[in-house]
Amino acid sequence: MTSGMVILAEIRTETEQGRPAPTTGWEWSPGCTPLRDPSPGKWIVRRTADSFDVMFRSYLTPELRSGGPEYWIGSFNPTDTGEYVAREMAIKLRNESYRQEAERNGHNYVI
Repeated sequence: MTSGMVILAEIRTETEQGRPAPTTGWEWSPGCTPLRDPSPGKWIVRRTADSFDVMFRSYLTPELRSGGPEYWIGSFNPTDTGEYVAREMAIKLRNESYRQEAERNGHNYVI
């Protein structure tokens, strides 16, 4: 289980963490789906020239781990606020995949 304080720390932008603002090609990930998820993969926030994009990289087969197909989820403004919202969405998607895994196994998942 993840505490609320950890989630808040995850959502801090790069500049809030004292690092340079992301440039084109920068990526951040809150993590992957659970190991037994029927659609395994990794959630990603990527900085493009025009936006922060939330993506899902599929790991349907082991050989795809390094470069499986990516699916666009949404785009946000190329600002600190856009980065924050993109991070928040990626974290919520990761958490939802864990909630669904817990439900499939007959457990409650509470954050």
